[in-house]
Amino acid sequence: MTDYISQVLETFNTLKEKDVNEAETRKKVIDKIIENILGWDDADISYEERVSEDGLTTYADYIIKTANSSLLIEAKRVGKVLFNTPHRRRSKLTGSLMHGEGGQAIIQARDYCRKKSIPFAIVTNGDQWIIFPAIRTDQIPFADSYAIIFESLSQALREEADYFYSLLSREGVIEGNLANELLGRAIDQLEERRLNCFFRTSRSRHQNPIYPLIENEVTLAFSDSIIDTDTNLLEKCYVKNADRQKFDNKVRMHLQKKEPLFQSQPKRPMRKQESMALKSSLEIASSKSRPLAILILGSVGTGKTTFLEYTKRITASAFFRETPEKPFPQWIQIDFRNFSQNESPIKFIYQNIFSYITRDSFLKDYKKTIEPAYEKDIESLRNGPLFLISQNEEKFNGKISEMILNDYENIDPYVNKILSYYTQKAPIFLVIDNVDQFEQDSVQSDIFADSIALAGRLNLNLIIAMRESTYVNHRNSPTFDAFDFDPIHIEPPEIPAVISKRFFLTEQLLKDKRGEFIANNGAKFTTPDLSLFIGLIKSSVLGTEIGERIDVLANNDVRLALRMTREFLAHGYSDPAKALNTYQTKGDYRLPVQEAFRSILLGNQMVYREEFSVIGNPLDSRLGKNNSELLRLFILAALVKNSSMTGPNSLSGPDIRKNLHELGFSETDTFKVLADLCNLRFVHTKSHQLATINSSYYPSRLGGHIIRNLLGDLTFIENILMDTFISNTDIWNDLKKLSQDISDERNIVSRIDLRVKRAKIFYSYMSSLYLPLFNEAVRRNLEGIWLTNPLNEMNPTFTRNCDKAKQSARFNYGKSNQ
Repeated sequence: MTDYISQVLETFNTLKEKDVNEAETRKKVIDKIIENILGWDDADISYEERVSEDGLTTYADYIIKTANSSLLIEAKRVGKVLFNTPHRRRSKLTGSLMHGEGGQAIIQARDYCRKKSIPFAIVTNGDQWIIFPAIRTDQIPFADSYAIIFESLSQALREEADYFYSLLSREGVIEGNLANELLGRAIDQLEERRLNCFFRTSRSRHQNPIYPLIENEVTLAFSDSIIDTDTNLLEKCYVKNADRQKFDNKVRMHLQKKEPLFQSQPKRPMRKQESMALKSSLEIASSKSRPLAILILGSVGTGKTTFLEYTKRITASAFFRETPEKPFPQWIQIDFRNFSQNESPIKFIYQNIFSYITRDSFLKDYKKTIEPAYEKDIESLRNGPLFLISQNEEKFNGKISEMILNDYENIDPYVNKILSYYTQKAPIFLVIDNVDQFEQDSVQSDIFADSIALAGRLNLNLIIAMRESTYVNHRNSPTFDAFDFDPIHIEPPEIPAVISKRFFLTEQLLKDKRGEFIANNGAKFTTPDLSLFIGLIKSSVLGTEIGERIDVLANNDVRLALRMTREFLAHGYSDPAKALNTYQTKGDYRLPVQEAFRSILLGNQMVYREEFSVIGNPLDSRLGKNNSELLRLFILAALVKNSSMTGPNSLSGPDIRKNLHELGFSETDTFKVLADLCNLRFVHTKSHQLATINSSYYPSRLGGHIIRNLLGDLTFIENILMDTFISNTDIWNDLKKLSQDISDERNIVSRIDLRVKRAKIFYSYMSSLYLPLFNEAVRRNLEGIWLTNPLNEMNPTFTRNCDKAKQSARFNYGKSNQ
């Protein structure tokens, strides 16, 4: 590179002496610098691009553009004195800098930029380089902006070469260096242009008036975990699982699985043929001299805790049955949800075991457990230090009591004595659950190390439940190598089956319970049996589009599916009196899909906010940059298309990075979006680990439904538009005004018309933002999976749904609704 720079400088000096024209200056100096030194390629550069306005046509010398950045270069011939530059690196765009031909060239470049919506400009004669912001979005006037000045080519390519390259190279511009230097920031979304910042309430957001009457029963039946219910209810609600489908016909997408965690196949007790796997392992542990070590693995919300409780109380209940005459197997479960990071893990474990011992009828019994546990110590004291008083039973027993009480008060030695003795008579299972409540690897490692060390020291059988990703992060650690763990993999049960059983339980809890509430029309409505309302809901959910939505949005997370069901029970029915009347007279009633879906999307918020919703916003990448706003959607669409094809159905991070770098996106932005897509459950890594730039990615079922279903759904679009940044001023003003009009409108039909109009404006605007990404991908000949435009593909479906909503409003409410 040094030799090449010397050649460019030598060529420049020769041309300067000859006073050559602009064309020769560009070809022999400026072109070489742009392409060979700054690293811009042919696909990035447009030469002599037409600039037309008010009937006048001129041509910009260079427009350098990627999908995420652009700058314009106005060239003048070599050696021509252009600028009265101050002897400073930075100068305001006022005063002597703006005088003469140089000032005219700056104004010319600025005007070209404004006509082409290009933020940055460069004016150069091959020797001097003036770099400045042409368009500001932060209300700072052009004259108060600063230009960066390189007074000579030698200064640019030799004395300050690193700075010149960091500003204007393809890598530097992609990374945001030019924007940071000229604007003080790399983002251009500065105002609070999200509708949810201005419209914080929704007229249609009401609590279901019947919900307070059924809330306790719903909370119990649809709780995240049913382990605290009685054994009968636990058994009724527990769901085993069949093999999951491998293809989603609705979105025509293969459903991928992550890489296997073990070389050998782990047991899968949710399947019928292996349903007794853990029970068998527990029983085998009784006859083995070496303690058992089991890992219970599953993704978030698959029901690991419920599975453990089900095993202990139902599957293996006979094994753990208490016997008053002899020691029996003990199950000591420690839930780290109650652990504080300020505590010591080993102390927390000891305190929980101690608490268990003091409650258990056998372990706390002096004659059955405590005395034999201390028998050797007592005999040692009798024949040793306490020999002189051993004939006085009262004094001797007093000393023994003091010793045991001292151990008791110090907890650790007492626990060690009791468990060391008991494990010689019957197996003890130490169950460690919810370790992954803490994301810090160091905290998790300490918990694992302390649990494993304690189990080994006291001859305990150890069962640890954790997420797959947690295991992957720690499986190569010395702590895990010390134990030979037997893996058991918990697959998520089918969401519809879980919800069906929870509805059944709710019906049982509400059977013959009388209820009274105020209906929408102000009348008092009384029902002798509130379980009828649950029957009504079942018919609206199970086997319907609402049930499918819950299944898709939950993405195998049972805990999330239960939460969504609770949300729409609380808010999804605006008129339960009407629904109950219809259900009782006709025997059937279906809740409008949009009502249930809206309540699920909103959660406990009045308007949609991504951070509080069960589903993220695919139309806002949260990068603070207009050109990157739809990067989430662009990457997700490529992954979904790839999963619909034969062959490898995941994309590697390096391959994604390479293609997006071709389009002009930095690795930082690319990784941020990939990590967000994983956190939002739109995408998974095949390795079970957290996202890294080197991971391989594939779309979840939820990701597929977003691209090929939800983008055409009016309810989805009109909710996420509330939390999407709107950079275009005219569109922003239109959407704000329409939102206010919707809030003020009382006529239901007119309000639906306004809502549809707002959604269509938003959809059209998002489509216009996506088009440059798509066009750049086509222009640069990216692979076919990147050449997809989901907003354009789903537009006919979206339009049909809009028309259907308007027709339905007119049918149900008529033209003159008040």
